[in-house]
This record gives sequence, C-alpha cells and structure tokens, in this order.
Amino acid sequence: MKLRFWGVRGSIPCPGPTTLRHGGNTPCYEVKTRAGECVILDAGTGIRGLGADLMKRGPPPPIHLLISHTHWDHIQGFPFFIPCYIPGASIRITGPMQLNSNQTIEKAFQLQMSYEFFPISRQQLAAQIRYESFGETRFKLGSLDAQTHLVNHPVLSLGYRLTEDGRSLVYTGDHEPYQNLFKAKPGEAAGDEDDSLFGNADTAVATADKRFIEFIRNAHVLLIDCTYTPEEYPSQRRGWGHSSWDHCLRWMREGGVERMVLTHHDPMRTDDLLDAQLARARQAAREQGISSDRILAAAEGQEIDV
Repeated sequence: MKLRFWGVRGSIPCPGPTTLRHGGNTPCYEVKTRAGECVILDAGTGIRGLGADLMKRGPPPPIHLLISHTHWDHIQGFPFFIPCYIPGASIRITGPMQLNSNQTIEKAFQLQMSYEFFPISRQQLAAQIRYESFGETRFKLGSLDAQTHLVNHPVLSLGYRLTEDGRSLVYTGDHEPYQNLFKAKPGEAAGDEDDSLFGNADTAVATADKRFIEFIRNAHVLLIDCTYTPEEYPSQRRGWGHSSWDHCLRWMREGGVERMVLTHHDPMRTDDLLDAQLARARQAAREQGISSDRILAAAEGQEIDV
C-alpha cells in the first residue's frame, strides 16, 4: 500500500506563498494498493488535482471514495473531480448517515450540487456513481480489508482502517479527545455528572477513549487530525472537533503506532509555523522515548509506503 497526499489543510483552501511546501488544498488522500484499486480518502479540493492525474494515467479504474464526514472542506472538491464526467467510469462513495436528520451520504452530495451552489447538476454526471451510507462496520475493498469507527466530531464522522497483507493504515478524519462536558468549569458550582443517555460521564469518556485506542492499535501508519497547538486547544478550541499534537502523541504511544502523520493543518498556519510545531512534537516524542523520525507532517505531493 502507498499513501499519497493531495490535500492536507482543514476548513478552507489557503493557497499562497506561505503554504507552498505543505500545500493549501483541503483533505484528499490517495491509497494505491498492490492490486491496482484506486481508494480515495475524502474529497476536499485536493481531489481536483488527483482527478486530473488519474486521467493522465489512462482510463480511470474503479474508484472507491471513502468520506469521513460531510463538512464542506471534506467534500467540496467532488464537483471538480474529472472522472465524474467520464462515461463508463465507476465511482463508489461511502460515508456516514447523519442520524439526527436521517440524511444519507447521497443526499449530502446532491445538496452540494444543487443549482443554488453549483451550475452543473448531479444528473449531468456521466460516471456510474453508487452511494452507501453506514456506521461502524467492516467491508472489503478489492485486496483491502476496511473497518470504520465513529470518531469525536460535531457531526457524525467515521475513521477508516485499511489493511492489506498485514499492513494497516488508519485515517481518523476530524477527531478530538473525548471529554466530560458535564463537569463544572472553574468557578462554577458542581452539577450532576450523570447523563440520562450515557450514564456516568467519566466512565463514558474512558470507554470511548479506550475504543479509539483499540481502533488504531498497532497501525503501521496513523494519518491523524492535528489542527491545533497544545496552547490553542484547551483555551480556545475545545469542542470544535480537532486535536493538538500532544493528544496525537499520547494516542500514538498508547496504541503502539509505528508511524504518525499529522494533517488537517490549520489554514492560518504558515509552512514555517507548521515546521516549528513538528519540531516541538518530535522533541516531545524523544523525551517520551519515541524516535522523532516516526512523526511526519503531511505535505501535498508526498508519498509514503505503509
């Protein structure tokens, strides 16, 4: 399995001279398998370049597009994905169903391509496109064994674990630490920490965290959300659905992960600032007995072996 990065920024595209090294496109990752399947993780603006590159390689192979969730930075590139307009092309799109609205992944894509937002309708796409909505499950993708896991984000979101020949890649999509939201903040009166749906909140948090660690257990490559710094997250960004590198480092250590790639970079973070944060994360890793070369920061155009 090979992993190539086509878009590594979160929230909004940010092209410009200060983002050239890591890139300014929103999330899109290509997984190349030994059997030649085309597996794509998320459809941010990076998928436009991927689509153009696929067409240069010849007739597009069957494409499996795995969507973590339907926030626009993860689907906004799809209308510009050239294989969508090629007769005979086959695209299978999978992603979560939003339980609160009963909205399928197909409805979300249809809404994005309505005339209010885009001049070309979904009915004008020439490819054979099939949609599947699900939650936590296991399924086959050609030579890959795939597993999904619900992660912690303000909308229903899936992480994906892809395994081929005993080697595993885990993509978390957008994820932040589980936390007890019922706990009183400093200066507030203590309240009842039991919740009618989840029971004891601290127990629910510990259980969810343990399940996440088991999902990433012994992954050979962990592609993980690392939008914020350890200073930003607790004071300004808690509850926004993203992590900082100190959380990622803990998960890497507790899950026995071989290599970790930090991604979903903050669009306000320049390449120089990203490099500085990577240096801090690597220094902290060394202090915890983890080799610093096992931690990378995702950059467009980069390709790694899983």
